[in-house]
Amino acid sequence: MKFLKNIILLLLVLFVIGAVYLATLDGSYDVAKTRLIKADPIVVFNDLNDYKNWMEWGPWYEKDSTIRVQYENKTIGEGGAYTWTSDIEGGGRMKTLKVQKPERLDQEIVFETPFGDMASDVYWILNKTETGTELTWGIKGELPFFSRFMASGMTEQLGPMEERGLELFDENLQKKLKVYTIDSVGVVDFSGGFYLYVSTSSKINFVDTKAKEMMAHIDKFVAENNIRQTGSPFTLYHKFDQENGSAMFSVAYPIAERIITQDSDILTGYMERGTYFKTILKGAYNNSKEAWEKAMFDAENLKDYSLEENGEPFEIFVNNPENTPNPAQLVTEIYVPVQLK
Repeated sequence: MKFLKNIILLLLVLFVIGAVYLATLDGSYDVAKTRLIKADPIVVFNDLNDYKNWMEWGPWYEKDSTIRVQYENKTIGEGGAYTWTSDIEGGGRMKTLKVQKPERLDQEIVFETPFGDMASDVYWILNKTETGTELTWGIKGELPFFSRFMASGMTEQLGPMEERGLELFDENLQKKLKVYTIDSVGVVDFSGGFYLYVSTSSKINFVDTKAKEMMAHIDKFVAENNIRQTGSPFTLYHKFDQENGSAMFSVAYPIAERIITQDSDILTGYMERGTYFKTILKGAYNNSKEAWEKAMFDAENLKDYSLEENGEPFEIFVNNPENTPNPAQLVTEIYVPVQLK
């Protein structure tokens, strides 16, 4: 009996020593990893802000094929949530608590364990840089009293997962940014009208650079003179010499009426109503060459129409990178002048 009392006393002493030791430990953890994403913060934020997109890059799917996800009615923004179950890791739930678009997301993740729910705070911080977005993924929380000794190992547990997740997120987003489509609309009647324009000639390789400079020049003129535009800017090609690698073109802004410009290189022109073969490029401008080749090929092979001799094709920039930072959502309309055979 005395032996049993000694054993109990020893266990009690060990328990007290263990409790005192645990009381000296910090059970909190905060593990964060950062990656540079070559995309505008709003593009990164919008993709990250919808839980339905997480299926495309979540690092946990690489290790656990038994995960089954159930989305709530709302998956985007504050209040968005989803739950999951797994034959290996068990279940859990996640919810977005606070949104600061496009700088930060704060979320809560809860793991269901045999010992009860274990909650952690998840945060995403987006900082704009010259080359894109510095994206930080962090997870923080505090372990229960008797698990405090595990806090020092959370970096080794969570860090590699965060790094892999950021890598997969980046790869998936870059694929989305490169998506584009080229659609042939067919023959259309274009109404034409007045426009402000600046003309120049350059090597074909420098057309894009020149056009941007010319657009900025007209933008400033329009703003300073409070001129109302009636549509999106466009580039009108007067001559495109593939053999010599040169082009003559104008950058133009449609306006409602003729404007007499004085002491300026910006002039007013007029486009007659005409028949054109229309093609739409949805995607980044670096796909323009392919879009133009398809537009010209399709126009040349029309059954009832032929290319208009000395006709001047043009392209309308329906939106631009300033108001549409996601290149996959840029829209360019290509018009090739045609006439009945």
